Amino acid sequence: MGNALIFCGIKHCGKSTLGKTAAQQLQRPFYDTDLLMEEKSGTSVRELFKTLGEDEFRRFESALIRELPVGECVISLGGGALLKEENHAPLQKLGTLIWCDISDEIAFERISRNGLPPFLAEASDPFDEFCRRNRSRRETFSRVCQVRFSPSALKTPAENVGDLFELLKTKGILTL
Repeated sequence: MGNALIFCGIKHCGKSTLGKTAAQQLQRPFYDTDLLMEEKSGTSVRELFKTLGEDEFRRFESALIRELPVGECVISLGGGALLKEENHAPLQKLGTLIWCDISDEIAFERISRNGLPPFLAEASDPFDEFCRRNRSRRETFSRVCQVRFSPSALKTPAENVGDLFELLKTKGILTL
């Protein structure tokens, strides 16, 4: 297994914020797969998902995952990156997968701030659809990720990363 720290979780759980903060504190490069997809496509992830459809979007995401660098870095994955089984082994070879586990209520409130994404906007009950999708994703995160971390909405990103680092130290994953 490699030395990367890889943040996973549902949409708006804090993967990118925690990942950036962890990368800064560890002085490691940071890669956000959503931003990498936007750079490659020249459009937003939301627009890309809408234009390509979910199947083609996931193929694009999987190809990008296979191009991620090996080494000491921090990676933030898109919320559905672990939906494709083919992504599990390459990511586990890169490093430790960290599941950022937050409540559906907090995540839905965050996601709703900028308008609902296409996969929820068309649902008759967007919150129910969000929860339904997250139930199956949680099963995958629980099975695939080596670490489960619940960031506190009451703490700053730096405080949450400090708590995460302590957890990683106790598991022998990180030495500082």
